[in-house]
Amino acid sequence: MKTTFDIQNPWRIPGYTFPQKACIRRDVFEDLLKDLDKKPVTIMIGSRQVGKTFLMKKLIKRMTAGKDIDPRQVFYFNFDALNLIDLIGNDRDFLDFITHYGVPGKKSYVFLDEAQRIPEAGLIIKKYYDLDLNIKFIVSGSSSLEIRNQVRETLAGRKRLFELYPVSFKEFLCFRKQDMHDDLSMIMKFESDRYHSLMQEFILFGGYPGVVTTDGAEDKIRLLREIYNAYVQKDISDFLKIEDIPGFNRLVHFTASQTGGLCKINEISKNIRISRHFVEKYLFSLEQTYIISLLRPYFVNLGKAIIKTPKLYFCDTGIRNSVFSQFEPLENRTDAGILVENFVYSELIKYVDKDHLWFYRTTGGSEIDFLFVRGNSVVPIECKYSSGRQKIVPYILTSLSKSTELEKAVVITKDYLYEKQRENLRVLFRPAWSVYRLLGIL
Repeated sequence: MKTTFDIQNPWRIPGYTFPQKACIRRDVFEDLLKDLDKKPVTIMIGSRQVGKTFLMKKLIKRMTAGKDIDPRQVFYFNFDALNLIDLIGNDRDFLDFITHYGVPGKKSYVFLDEAQRIPEAGLIIKKYYDLDLNIKFIVSGSSSLEIRNQVRETLAGRKRLFELYPVSFKEFLCFRKQDMHDDLSMIMKFESDRYHSLMQEFILFGGYPGVVTTDGAEDKIRLLREIYNAYVQKDISDFLKIEDIPGFNRLVHFTASQTGGLCKINEISKNIRISRHFVEKYLFSLEQTYIISLLRPYFVNLGKAIIKTPKLYFCDTGIRNSVFSQFEPLENRTDAGILVENFVYSELIKYVDKDHLWFYRTTGGSEIDFLFVRGNSVVPIECKYSSGRQKIVPYILTSLSKSTELEKAVVITKDYLYEKQRENLRVLFRPAWSVYRLLGIL
């Protein structure tokens, strides 16, 4: 057991230096760093290979770089090594271990990686937390329903939860050393082809860190297939103890074909030939494990928008493309518009609380792709991915502005940058590759 711990904690060896290699700067890192000084348990939840272990190691590197924290104060346990599970479950042995190998009188920082492998993980962490020890816990879970449900229920009021998604397009551009501070009109004038090409690469292969840092389309596709096969087809189905594997796979394929559409349970059940009960169970599991995301309809004080069925998107477009093994350029795709719409949505949920995101559809079938709602502020976002210098304001935006107080709206285009005032409504036309600046508009 101690040998396994020593292998996992090489920074405890005098003179150890962390490997130097190019890495992706994650925006969440500074927030995680600040959270180390706070009492509540820091919890990172996200799919496998999304960068949780990398962030933990980067935190440890930053912590031990100065003189304030002795490397012996840091304890990292990765529970892929199953022989460590018994240690964390035995409170007397665990506390003796921390006391003996820590620094007397100093706070201990305990990193629990892949904590979903610990039976009753939430209850165990709660037990240690409630002892009011001089220990800061930093926990990661590969988004299994077990760890997700446990930490939310048993650690209520004792945690801060960070949901970790794949790399954002902004982080991707930063990794590719693109200057994102240039005037948007200048980028549009001189570099739009470059940004559009980078956006297309990102949409085709997605934002999993390993894929982003891999060179060459063939190697990216190979890695994406490995992630898809290991995580979607094996980890999730094994965790759910799914007996009807073909039915589950048919569900994943059908949801991929319905990206951006209404998630109609009865229709899915009929098409893939499994019961409504299992459709709901599998969809819930895919959402909880960050494979898909369901967007709710907005029907409060906005006229006759009474459609209550959610829309379905994938959290990562690379995984969505892996389902069909389709990685052709956007200009050769019949689903290019849907992919760009999914891309915009997946970028929004990386930075915006999902409680502020909706879509809007009238009983007549008119729809606005996304609504960002915060307090009394409502900003519609409509995706119109087509070429041409069209200044047409979608009719539904004009109609909606008459029933609610809208100050601005965004129309996502293929290659068009423009602003237009329509009575009290300011409509911003923005090329899809500039989505990294969308937060500044909202």
